[in-house]
Amino acid sequence: MKMPWKITSAIILSTMLLCSTADAVISSSRPQVPKDFENVTATTYHEYWKNGEEFKSNGNQENPDLFGRQWRKASTNSISLVTPRTIVGYIAFSNKQRLIDVPANFEQIMEKHNDLLYVATWTSFQRMGMFGEGGINPQLPTQRLVIEKDGVLIRPQVMPPEIEALMPHSFGLVYYAFPRSVILNTPYTIKWVTGYGDILKMDVPQELIDSLIDDEYHFYNSNKGLVKIPLNKSSE
Repeated sequence: MKMPWKITSAIILSTMLLCSTADAVISSSRPQVPKDFENVTATTYHEYWKNGEEFKSNGNQENPDLFGRQWRKASTNSISLVTPRTIVGYIAFSNKQRLIDVPANFEQIMEKHNDLLYVATWTSFQRMGMFGEGGINPQLPTQRLVIEKDGVLIRPQVMPPEIEALMPHSFGLVYYAFPRSVILNTPYTIKWVTGYGDILKMDVPQELIDSLIDDEYHFYNSNKGLVKIPLNKSSE
């Protein structure tokens, strides 16, 4: 016995509505990939500080991997991205070991400078000689760094001194501050002059920024529910 056309259509429509509703519920329950680097606010500051306090590391307390997300890993010319969130977590984790006095208004300092992200250049420890038997190579700081976008050179700002005073300066570290909008406005090329006079460059596509945003979201192993995006690292 055939069902009337109107009843059949109603059943099909109801099924479609149920399926779409179920898909919407499942989709909304999945952690969403963030589209921007995190902001430090009156609420998130305490969350990031707690993440940092709970983090443990027995290695060098000023290793750039503890407060930055790597863009480029190389033996002498590495680049990391340092954000307000990673700074808060790192200071919470390292201030006692590094003999730092955290200012009473540190939260307000970080909120004030939310718009700045930092391109950090550095050089890891490396001994001279074929088998690493010699002395440590000088960890010379870079001399200059710019972002080139559509043929225009965008020059960095200075890291706010009240933040720079709390950050490491070992490993030849130099911090170049750029507005958040510049870092997010891909594609572009980072160009810099090393302490040895080499002129280097690195292309930054949107996929690399997306990976760094996701990597920051997992800083100090927080927010574990989000599926990781593979990080594409540049190398020499």
